[in-house]
Amino acid sequence: MMRMFNVAAVIMLALPIAAWAREPDPALGAAPGVEALAWNLVRASGAGNAIVSPVSVWEALAMTHAGARGETATEIAQVLGMPDDRAAIAAAAEALRKAFAEAKGDKIALDVANRLWVQQGKRLESEFVGLLDAKYGARAGSLDFVGATEAARQEINGWVSDHTAKKIDELLKPGVLSPLTRLVLTNAVYMKAAWATPFEKAATAPEPFTLTPGTTATVPFMHRAARLAAGNVGEGGKAATVCEIPYAGGQLAMLLIVPDAVDGLAAVLGGLDGKSVAGWQQAGTLRPRQVNLAMPKWTARKPLSLNAALASMGMKKAFAAGVADFSGIDGTRDLFVSAVVHEGFVDVSEEGTEAAAATGVVIGVRSALPPQEEPLEVRADRPFAWAVVHQGTGAVLFAGVVTDPR
Repeated sequence: MMRMFNVAAVIMLALPIAAWAREPDPALGAAPGVEALAWNLVRASGAGNAIVSPVSVWEALAMTHAGARGETATEIAQVLGMPDDRAAIAAAAEALRKAFAEAKGDKIALDVANRLWVQQGKRLESEFVGLLDAKYGARAGSLDFVGATEAARQEINGWVSDHTAKKIDELLKPGVLSPLTRLVLTNAVYMKAAWATPFEKAATAPEPFTLTPGTTATVPFMHRAARLAAGNVGEGGKAATVCEIPYAGGQLAMLLIVPDAVDGLAAVLGGLDGKSVAGWQQAGTLRPRQVNLAMPKWTARKPLSLNAALASMGMKKAFAAGVADFSGIDGTRDLFVSAVVHEGFVDVSEEGTEAAAATGVVIGVRSALPPQEEPLEVRADRPFAWAVVHQGTGAVLFAGVVTDPR
């Protein structure tokens, strides 16, 4: 009996140690890559209001990485800010979705969904399909891209619309899919979050918003006086004032980054990377203080093609037919990424924020080109014979020669 007691005591003593020595959350390892992707995508969004979901793009590219091999996989992992390790990336993706699920509450709706769409009858590697199902929650569905391209496009767009509360109705525009499409990976993100403390509608008033130095537009501004985490960051042309506005439940917050210079947005964006937010928080730059906050109400929508942006970040081989290696998907080297498309929507008001985004990675097969050979010269500039042939049977209906065509 004494021996059994000793064993039990050792086990009980070991439990707190094991709990204390837990592995770090994989989602934390993904966060710098997600943030770096955010600022890179915003910088690449062009003129006008930008709205992107780096988490949506990250999840879609992570699923794409699951089927990539060799240098193609290495380049995608670089864009993800992760080691070229399928298991590690899948674990991080799963942890991110779990963390988002835990942020949901009575006043917070937050959903992330993945899906795999495959050409009917196409064989895929079981490891690829299993990984996407187990770690990404991406169930495989069969579509006919070859014979019913438009119907396939509408079904994928319908799924995206359903998972974004109808905010993203046409992620895949006409022409994005083709009979050469073999599979599509989609991600959809939807959030509707109330502020922890709503803005008083009575305090909203029209005020000037500076578009460019010397040019203004009058827009509705919301106002709040509150104790918020805020501070000043950067120097010179990159100087800005930063403020966190919490949503209900305390697990989500909007981060405002307002350049000190009226025309300083480009410079401030240029200084942001994958460690900016964590750096400000760890350094104590953002500390609770009394803040008089004024910000406009706004709504924005932005569809984007991400091929060029992702290639500029180092993901080049995935887009090159004949070079891309997606042998982890179907065991061949025939596949390549033909398009990465993204669309975002956001509406910010006194009550809170509603936002939705979706990303689609379209993977196709290169068309079979006939062998190249020298053209055959055919010049009927001398006496020649001719015949009229029935193609179905080869029977000759008429025949003759021409010795002088005058």
